[in-house]
Amino acid sequence: MSNPVFTDIVLEGDKREVRSLYGKMKRLQERRLPLVENGFYEPKRWLGNLVARLGEDCKGVYCRGTWNSLRMAGNRVFFHTETAGKPPFDLLKMLLRHYPSLQFYFETEGDDWDAYLTNDTEGRYFSSRYVVDCEPDMEYFDTIDAAANHLSAFTSERIAPTWEKLCQAADDWNDCYEDSDWPVCVKQIEVIGDDELW
Repeated sequence: MSNPVFTDIVLEGDKREVRSLYGKMKRLQERRLPLVENGFYEPKRWLGNLVARLGEDCKGVYCRGTWNSLRMAGNRVFFHTETAGKPPFDLLKMLLRHYPSLQFYFETEGDDWDAYLTNDTEGRYFSSRYVVDCEPDMEYFDTIDAAANHLSAFTSERIAPTWEKLCQAADDWNDCYEDSDWPVCVKQIEVIGDDELW
């Protein structure tokens, strides 16, 4: 899949509606054959199957991707999507038309897309606001202080806990180690409102 976008999703609301959605997704992914023939690498978990199962046209809802890690807990359903080019906002809006009690929370990211977004303003499910990608792993942090401390430990230089200083430290490291196979990257997870979903 070109330009993958990864999105973690939580839907919460009326328990009957949560169970209905979870049951549909669970049955779709356990079918012997996909509901709708498609060319995806996980054809039974193609998002278009869910769109079709809810009686909508796959051409009218952006569904270029798959879901995985499906689970239910109480009045919440959790899953992860991998989509091409953009997050599955159309799908989330469609789900709300069919399940009006539900509310969704998400965190989405894509390196090629170069955006990190969440609508979880209170941090109930997705509290991270900063990402520091330096060898050997990408780490997520709730506060700028924690992100600065992590990068400080990596660079052995004290970095003040501001976004500008974090960016400058990453740039300085990358300038100093131009030939490194692992450049240092810092990202800020932007909190957006549901009215900003495209």
